[in-house]
Amino acid sequence: MSNDLSIRDQAAPPEKTIQSVDRALAILETIARHRGEVTLALICEDLGLNASTCHHIIKTLIARNYVRPGTARGRYMLGSQVVLIADAVNIKAELPGRARPVLDALNQTTEEAVHLAVLQGDEMITLVKRDALHALRVDSGSIGKSTAMHATATGKALLSGLPEAEVRRLTTLHGMKAFTSHTVTDIDTLLAELAEVRATGCAMDREEFQLYVVCIGAPVLDVKGKVMASLSVSTPINRATEAHLSLVRQEVLSAARSLSLSRYDP
Repeated sequence: MSNDLSIRDQAAPPEKTIQSVDRALAILETIARHRGEVTLALICEDLGLNASTCHHIIKTLIARNYVRPGTARGRYMLGSQVVLIADAVNIKAELPGRARPVLDALNQTTEEAVHLAVLQGDEMITLVKRDALHALRVDSGSIGKSTAMHATATGKALLSGLPEAEVRRLTTLHGMKAFTSHTVTDIDTLLAELAEVRATGCAMDREEFQLYVVCIGAPVLDVKGKVMASLSVSTPINRATEAHLSLVRQEVLSAARSLSLSRYDP
């Protein structure tokens, strides 16, 4: 039996499709899933296609700028046409629906409160939240607007994607209110912390928005590598052991990577 048939066996669509189109889209999805450069051999192995069939489809995708050659022979990456199409999609509008299963899994794994937020205009908007599964829960806020970006992990993750001038403008516009004695109210201290977020991929709220609550957040990247959203997990201080925070950090980063549409380096 030809190896070409196995792609149909892996995920047979409910209705009849055009095989060549189906295979071309599967190749694009494979390259996107692996992020960065992918070898022809890996694509063939993932999809069960023989090298000749796969190579001919890739040549067509290259001709239409959906795929481009990588840095070495036999390696490929997504092309500029994919970015053009992605730009036409309202990413933020479809994000909550796409994020819900990821947030549900994050909620189940950490057993803590989970949030997804975006920057809309000059304000942070919480789009989705999940309450902690423990009997002892933190009041992790509600869905809707907030100007407390400087004091929250979700807010810092969003601010980390902005240039310094824009961060200064927003903090001047909203002020840097001290919600607790731990809140960072100095712009230079905040800017240094945002540089750390960019380096590590993680933002921290150490009882800055609410006493006895620690929060870890991470940015979600769009197809161009820009911050389009952020997600976070909040835990009460009595559960914020080194081991638990390590688990939360790992799971938050993993969730952010799975929601991001471009390479996530941290």
